[in-house]
Parts: sequence; structure tokens; C-alpha cells
Amino acid sequence: MYNYYRQGWVVGRIAKMAHEVFGVEPIVISMPFQEKVTPETNQANHITFVLVGKDSATLERIRKAFAEKKSFWANERPAANEAVNAFAPTPVELPGYATDWRHIAQAEVVIEGDAPATQPADEKEYKSAYNALKLQPQDNWPQLYLREKKIPDLNLYGMEIIAGLSVVILLVFAWPVFFSRGGLRAKPSVQMFFLGAGFMLLETKGVVHMALLFGSTWIVNSVVFFAILVMILCANLFVLVFKPSKLWPYYVLLLLGLLANALVPMDWYLSLSPTTRTILSCAVVFVPVFFAGVIFATAFRESKNPDVDFGSNVAGIILGGLSEQLSLVLGFNYLLLVAVGYYLLSWAFGRRTGSQNALAAEMASPVASPSPVA
Repeated sequence: MYNYYRQGWVVGRIAKMAHEVFGVEPIVISMPFQEKVTPETNQANHITFVLVGKDSATLERIRKAFAEKKSFWANERPAANEAVNAFAPTPVELPGYATDWRHIAQAEVVIEGDAPATQPADEKEYKSAYNALKLQPQDNWPQLYLREKKIPDLNLYGMEIIAGLSVVILLVFAWPVFFSRGGLRAKPSVQMFFLGAGFMLLETKGVVHMALLFGSTWIVNSVVFFAILVMILCANLFVLVFKPSKLWPYYVLLLLGLLANALVPMDWYLSLSPTTRTILSCAVVFVPVFFAGVIFATAFRESKNPDVDFGSNVAGIILGGLSEQLSLVLGFNYLLLVAVGYYLLSWAFGRRTGSQNALAAEMASPVASPSPVA
């Protein structure tokens, strides 16, 4: 692995993960040469190479050569490299190439925070860099370049801009829908709002889940979105055919599916055979989409203001999109717990709306005349 990792603690994280995965100490090389890479080291102008693999015999031969000869020398002109064995304590003496040799040697990566010999210039920066090594990226929280579980200030700034623009657009375009000269014309649907927010998180987790298991490729993403659209179509057909009248069973099944998706660790799927892994992962990801689709289609079928309800749903999608940033704090699995909260709110407001509609219908119906007394 090689890159301009920019921060020493990022190099430390990679070296630590490589050691845990392969069970062997990786060889780390920093160019220009650095003898030691500490968490607070600025790596902005250094390209770092991390050599590791299952072929430990080859790795150990390279490590032994570095230990015996101390250094490797690379020349900027390939012709010089082809003619010599460049493992040597000092640069190889070749006429005409003396100034073109670059020092390459194994760097020590410090991953444990000891008390500094001298007071660091920026003690807060020093502690933050070493604390970053205690937080290793995982499938649930794959944030290699974040020091801690937080939403960066730049992301918060972007969220504020999007939220502000959304409110302005809502006031400009939705005001005539909700209000008229006579007063309130139509109420926004809180149920549809939270349905939109929850579904956005459900879709996000589906994409991340399948990418971790089968690779983050265009094919995988295309299959995921295709499957989501198919499940929504199946949900609509189900509502057309069976016409469900009660939503609570589908809410219960949806919440159970979301909890299973959130609580089952990703590495559990990797222990299964490829066929079983595909079937179970698809079921965990796409079955909740079906139940969410049934809930939405049924609620939309009963809508008295479909334009307002659909707009409320779109507004909820904006909230769901902003809530995706919580994955930087909670992780992608536990992001579904936020979706569970949104769906519980939609359930609560849906029941309240249903009760109000039933009461209004009862009050609007004509009162039956009493039977004449014989």
C-alpha cells in the first residue's frame, strides 16, 4: 500500500491494521527517508509504502536485508539500478551517478503513546494524534482519515447550508399550498415526512452493506438500486391486490428487520458460504424495503391531499440525507437505529392522523333517527 497519507497517525493505523490482519509486522518505508514515523509527524511531503502479506518468508528476507545493510539506494535513472545490488550502507559508487541516489530504509512506526522526552509544542495536537491510534477503522465505522467519532466542522457547515436552502425553498414554493386567503388550506403530513427520512437511511445502509460484502463497484451499486426499485414495485402491487387496512403488522416486521440489520455484525456474513451469504444479506437488506414500501403505499392510498403528502415525503428525504452524517459518529449499522426512531415517529403520527380522520368522518355522518315507539 502506498500513498501520501499526510498524517503520521494514519500511517500508524494502517500499520496496526496490517499487523492484525496478516499476523506479521509490516515493513514501512517513508520517502524522503524518515527513521521514525510518530502519530504527530507531518507526512504531507512524504510518500509512505507499507509492505505486508501472507508470504512472510519473502517479507522476512527483505527485512533481513534492511537489518544487515541498513539501507537501500535507488537512482533516479533506471540504467543505474539495473547494474548494481543497491542494498548497501552507503550509496553505490558509479561514475556519473553520484548525486542521483535516494536513501531508502525501513522506518519505525510508533503506535503506542509514551510520555514525550520534552514538552510538545502543541500538547492538544499531540494527545489527539495518539488517541487516534486507539480508534481503529472497522466495517461499521470505516473512517480511516477521521481522528475521532465526530462530524467534522466542514460537514456541519455543509449541512447547515443544505438545511437553510431547504427551508427557504419550502417557504417559497409550499406556502401557497398550505395557506390561502381563508387561512390554513392543508396540513403537511408528519407521517409521510418521517417515512421519507427513514427510507433514505434504509437505502444508504443497503448500499454500504452490499458494497462491504461484494465490493464497491458500479455493478454492485446498480444491482442494489435495481433491487430496491423492484421491492418498491412489489410493495405497490401487494397493496393493490391485498388492500391492507392495518399498518401495525408491517411496522412491526419492518422494525424487526431493521434491528436484525443493525445488530448482526458484518463479519458474520463472511463466515457463510457464498450462496448462503448472498441470500441472507439480500434478505436482511431488501425485505425491510418491501415492508417500508407497503406502509408508504397504504398511507398514500388513504391520502386526502396526495400532493401535500408527497411533498412532505420529499422533505423527509432531505432530513434523512442530512442524518446520514450521523454515521461518522454512530457507524453505519447503528445508523439504522436512527431510522427505527423515524419509523416509530411515523407510526405514532400515523395513528394520530387516522384517529382524527375517523372522528371527523363520524361527526360528518348523519345522525340516525330514533325508531318510533309502537
